Amino acid sequence: MTTSSTLGEVRPEHDRPVDGARVLLHYQRSYPRPVIDVWSACTSREQLGRWLGTVAGEGADLTVDPVDGPVSGPLDVRVERCEAPHALVVRIDGRDLELRLTQVGVVTTVELIRRDLRPDEAEAIGPRWQYLLDRLGAHLESRPLPRWAGYQDLAGEYR
Repeated sequence: MTTSSTLGEVRPEHDRPVDGARVLLHYQRSYPRPVIDVWSACTSREQLGRWLGTVAGEGADLTVDPVDGPVSGPLDVRVERCEAPHALVVRIDGRDLELRLTQVGVVTTVELIRRDLRPDEAEAIGPRWQYLLDRLGAHLESRPLPRWAGYQDLAGEYR
């Protein structure tokens, strides 16, 4: 399978002091939906269960058990900052994931930023987030959800 979805970008991690070269992954997607609909798809346990996986836990400490894909769960997730419906920062595997939502007219743009990666990690992690964003888009558009098969072939695109 070859996917035609939008690739993420590998960018230098300039704004965080770390030892050695670090990069971040940056994705941007737009949806013809109100920001509150996209926010709900990204934060509601019921909706997350349809495209991402089962969410358990209370408060800021959660676990996510992915439905499909390259990572078997459950994954520990800690909500660091939540400014509904525009900003969410969580820690997954001890690293930050930022989600920013902005609405202009009837279009909501989602920026997803996965920080603090070694360049070689971007090759493995890049296709995973591309895949998950494709699943989010399919969920929002009531289309069949993509399957993981073939996304790992995109690793070279994240060098």
